[in-house]
Amino acid sequence: MAILFLVGLTIGERLEYDAKFSFINIGTMTLQVKDTLRYNDVLCYDIVSILKSASGLRWLFAIDDTIEVYTSCDDLIPYLYRERINESGYRRMSDLVFDHDSNYVSYDGSERMVIERGTRDLLSFWYYLRSIPMEEGDKIVIDVHSSKENHKIECFVRERERVKTRAGEYEAIRVEPQTEGKGIFGAGGGMEIWYSEPDRLPVQIRASMKVGSVLFRLKGVSY
Repeated sequence: MAILFLVGLTIGERLEYDAKFSFINIGTMTLQVKDTLRYNDVLCYDIVSILKSASGLRWLFAIDDTIEVYTSCDDLIPYLYRERINESGYRRMSDLVFDHDSNYVSYDGSERMVIERGTRDLLSFWYYLRSIPMEEGDKIVIDVHSSKENHKIECFVRERERVKTRAGEYEAIRVEPQTEGKGIFGAGGGMEIWYSEPDRLPVQIRASMKVGSVLFRLKGVSY
Protein backbone atom coordinates (compact mmCIF):
# COMPACT_ATOMS: atom_id res chain seq x y z
CA MET A 1 0.00 0.00 0.00
CA ALA A 2 1.38 3.41 -0.92
CA ILE A 3 1.92 5.86 1.95
CA LEU A 4 0.60 9.38 1.53
CA PHE A 5 3.20 11.88 2.69
CA LEU A 6 1.81 15.09 4.12
CA VAL A 7 4.92 17.04 5.04
CA GLY A 8 8.09 17.53 2.98
CA LEU A 9 11.26 18.53 4.79
CA THR A 10 12.66 22.03 4.36
CA ILE A 11 16.35 22.32 3.51
CA GLY A 12 18.11 24.33 6.20
CA GLU A 13 15.50 23.67 8.86
CA ARG A 14 17.18 23.87 12.26
CA LEU A 15 15.35 22.96 15.47
CA GLU A 16 16.99 23.75 18.81
CA TYR A 17 15.92 22.26 22.15
CA ASP A 18 16.61 22.69 25.83
CA ALA A 19 17.10 19.41 27.68
CA LYS A 20 15.92 19.24 31.29
CA PHE A 21 16.03 16.53 33.92
CA SER A 22 13.38 17.53 36.44
CA PHE A 23 14.03 21.28 36.83
CA ILE A 24 17.76 21.06 35.95
CA ASN A 25 18.96 22.25 32.54
CA ILE A 26 21.31 19.47 31.48
CA GLY A 27 22.09 20.43 27.90
CA THR A 28 20.82 21.06 24.38
CA MET A 29 19.80 19.12 21.30
CA THR A 30 19.81 20.33 17.68
CA LEU A 31 18.03 18.69 14.74
CA GLN A 32 18.94 19.99 11.30
CA VAL A 33 18.05 19.17 7.69
CA LYS A 34 21.40 20.25 6.26
CA ASP A 35 20.99 19.64 2.55
CA THR A 36 20.14 17.13 -0.14
CA LEU A 37 22.70 14.88 -1.82
CA ARG A 38 22.95 11.75 -3.91
CA TYR A 39 24.01 8.58 -2.14
CA ASN A 40 24.32 5.45 -4.30
CA ASP A 41 22.28 7.27 -6.93
CA VAL A 42 19.42 7.96 -4.49
CA LEU A 43 18.41 11.57 -3.76
CA CYS A 44 18.62 11.92 0.02
CA TYR A 45 18.15 14.40 2.81
CA ASP A 46 21.23 14.92 5.00
CA ILE A 47 19.83 15.08 8.54
CA VAL A 48 21.99 15.74 11.62
CA SER A 49 21.30 15.47 15.35
CA ILE A 50 23.69 17.01 17.91
CA LEU A 51 23.35 16.39 21.65
CA LYS A 52 25.53 18.36 24.08
CA SER A 53 25.63 18.52 27.86
CA ALA A 54 25.53 21.89 29.63
CA SER A 55 28.98 23.38 30.18
CA GLY A 56 28.34 23.74 33.91
CA LEU A 57 27.80 20.00 34.25
CA ARG A 58 30.85 18.83 32.31
CA TRP A 59 32.60 17.95 35.57
CA LEU A 60 29.83 15.43 36.28
CA PHE A 61 29.14 14.13 32.78
CA ALA A 62 30.21 15.31 29.34
CA ILE A 63 28.17 14.51 26.22
CA ASP A 64 29.00 15.56 22.68
CA ASP A 65 27.15 13.17 20.35
CA THR A 66 26.54 13.63 16.63
CA ILE A 67 24.23 11.44 14.55
CA GLU A 68 23.96 11.89 10.78
CA VAL A 69 21.64 10.04 8.44
CA TYR A 70 21.11 10.08 4.68
CA THR A 71 17.45 9.30 4.11
CA SER A 72 15.67 9.15 0.76
CA CYS A 73 13.67 12.25 -0.16
CA ASP A 74 10.66 10.33 -1.45
CA ASP A 75 9.95 7.91 1.42
CA LEU A 76 12.46 8.85 4.17
CA ILE A 77 14.17 5.44 4.14
CA PRO A 78 17.73 5.54 5.59
CA TYR A 79 20.72 4.54 3.47
CA LEU A 80 23.62 5.67 5.68
CA TYR A 81 23.55 6.16 9.45
CA ARG A 82 26.69 7.61 11.00
CA GLU A 83 27.21 8.09 14.73
CA ARG A 84 30.03 9.86 16.55
CA ILE A 85 29.63 9.32 20.30
CA ASN A 86 31.75 11.14 22.89
CA GLU A 87 30.53 10.73 26.47
CA SER A 88 32.81 11.40 29.45
CA GLY A 89 35.83 9.84 27.79
CA TYR A 90 33.93 7.02 26.08
CA ARG A 91 34.20 7.32 22.31
CA ARG A 92 32.53 5.33 19.55
CA MET A 93 32.46 5.87 15.81
CA SER A 94 30.30 3.72 13.57
CA ASP A 95 28.83 3.74 10.07
CA LEU A 96 25.74 1.69 9.28
CA VAL A 97 24.85 1.09 5.64
CA PHE A 98 21.26 0.03 4.92
CA ASP A 99 20.85 -2.16 1.83
CA HIS A 100 17.11 -2.17 1.15
CA ASP A 101 17.43 -4.32 -1.98
CA SER A 102 18.99 -7.21 -0.06
CA ASN A 103 17.39 -6.38 3.33
CA TYR A 104 20.46 -6.12 5.50
CA VAL A 105 22.42 -3.48 7.40
CA SER A 106 26.22 -3.59 7.58
CA TYR A 107 28.36 -2.20 10.40
CA ASP A 108 31.54 -0.44 9.31
CA GLY A 109 31.68 -2.46 6.11
CA SER A 110 31.96 -5.81 7.87
CA GLU A 111 29.30 -7.32 10.15
CA ARG A 112 25.90 -7.75 8.49
CA MET A 113 22.48 -8.15 10.03
CA VAL A 114 19.21 -9.03 8.33
CA ILE A 115 16.44 -6.41 8.55
CA GLU A 116 12.81 -6.16 7.50
CA ARG A 117 11.98 -4.31 4.30
CA GLY A 118 11.54 -0.60 5.02
CA THR A 119 13.45 -0.66 8.32
CA ARG A 120 14.45 2.75 9.70
CA ASP A 121 16.95 4.10 12.18
CA LEU A 122 15.96 6.05 15.30
CA LEU A 123 16.60 9.49 13.78
CA SER A 124 14.79 9.01 10.46
CA PHE A 125 12.01 7.35 12.48
CA TRP A 126 11.22 10.72 14.09
CA TYR A 127 11.10 12.46 10.72
CA TYR A 128 9.00 9.70 9.14
CA LEU A 129 6.33 10.20 11.82
CA ARG A 130 6.24 13.88 10.89
CA SER A 131 5.35 13.08 7.33
CA ILE A 132 2.42 10.66 7.47
CA PRO A 133 -1.29 11.07 8.31
CA MET A 134 -2.32 10.35 11.89
CA GLU A 135 -5.43 10.78 14.00
CA GLU A 136 -6.22 10.20 17.66
CA GLY A 137 -6.55 6.47 18.32
CA ASP A 138 -4.33 5.36 15.43
CA LYS A 139 -1.61 2.73 15.89
CA ILE A 140 1.34 2.98 13.49
CA VAL A 141 3.80 0.05 13.40
CA ILE A 142 7.37 0.80 12.26
CA ASP A 143 10.44 -1.45 12.00
CA VAL A 144 13.55 0.18 13.49
CA HIS A 145 17.14 -1.07 13.73
CA SER A 146 19.34 0.23 16.54
CA SER A 147 22.47 -1.07 18.33
CA LYS A 148 22.51 -4.35 16.40
CA GLU A 149 18.91 -5.16 17.25
CA ASN A 150 15.69 -5.10 15.24
CA HIS A 151 12.59 -3.65 16.89
CA LYS A 152 8.97 -3.43 15.90
CA ILE A 153 7.74 -0.14 17.39
CA GLU A 154 4.04 0.41 17.92
CA CYS A 155 3.30 4.15 17.86
CA PHE A 156 0.05 5.03 19.61
CA VAL A 157 -1.46 8.35 18.60
CA ARG A 158 -2.88 9.97 21.72
CA GLU A 159 -4.86 13.14 22.35
CA ARG A 160 -4.18 16.66 21.14
CA GLU A 161 -2.67 19.03 23.69
CA ARG A 162 -1.54 22.63 24.00
CA VAL A 163 2.24 22.80 24.40
CA LYS A 164 4.13 25.90 25.56
CA THR A 165 7.79 26.27 24.58
CA ARG A 166 10.34 29.07 24.32
CA ALA A 167 9.73 29.01 20.56
CA GLY A 168 5.99 29.58 20.96
CA GLU A 169 2.74 27.90 21.90
CA TYR A 170 1.49 25.04 19.74
CA GLU A 171 -1.49 22.79 19.23
CA ALA A 172 0.13 19.36 19.10
CA ILE A 173 -0.76 15.70 18.80
CA ARG A 174 1.03 13.34 21.17
CA VAL A 175 2.57 10.11 19.87
CA GLU A 176 3.76 7.37 22.21
CA PRO A 177 6.13 4.77 20.68
CA GLN A 178 6.25 1.45 22.56
CA THR A 179 8.07 -1.86 22.25
CA GLU A 180 7.67 -5.15 24.08
CA GLY A 181 9.98 -6.19 26.92
CA LYS A 182 13.21 -4.26 27.35
CA GLY A 183 12.70 -2.73 23.91
CA ILE A 184 14.59 -0.01 22.17
CA PHE A 185 14.27 2.50 25.01
CA GLY A 186 15.87 0.30 27.67
CA ALA A 187 14.38 -1.44 30.69
CA GLY A 188 11.65 0.74 32.15
CA GLY A 189 12.16 3.32 29.38
CA GLY A 190 9.74 5.01 27.03
CA MET A 191 9.21 8.00 24.79
CA GLU A 192 6.56 10.58 23.94
CA ILE A 193 6.68 13.02 21.02
CA TRP A 194 4.43 16.04 20.55
CA TYR A 195 4.06 17.07 16.89
CA SER A 196 2.62 20.52 16.17
CA GLU A 197 -0.29 20.82 13.77
CA PRO A 198 -0.45 21.39 10.88
CA ASP A 199 3.31 21.86 10.29
CA ARG A 200 4.35 18.77 12.30
CA LEU A 201 7.34 20.16 14.17
CA PRO A 202 8.45 17.91 17.06
CA VAL A 203 7.94 20.66 19.65
CA GLN A 204 8.47 18.45 22.70
CA ILE A 205 10.07 15.05 23.32
CA ARG A 206 10.11 13.17 26.62
CA ALA A 207 12.55 10.27 27.05
CA SER A 208 11.74 8.23 30.15
CA MET A 209 14.16 6.06 32.12
CA LYS A 210 14.09 4.16 35.40
CA VAL A 211 15.60 7.09 37.25
CA GLY A 212 13.34 9.77 35.74
CA SER A 213 12.81 11.49 32.41
CA VAL A 214 14.54 14.03 30.18
CA LEU A 215 12.30 16.62 28.53
CA PHE A 216 13.44 18.21 25.27
CA ARG A 217 11.44 21.38 24.59
CA LEU A 218 11.76 23.45 21.43
CA LYS A 219 13.48 26.80 21.97
CA GLY A 220 14.20 27.95 18.42
CA VAL A 221 13.33 27.34 14.78
CA SER A 222 15.31 28.69 11.84
CA TYR A 223 15.64 28.02 8.10
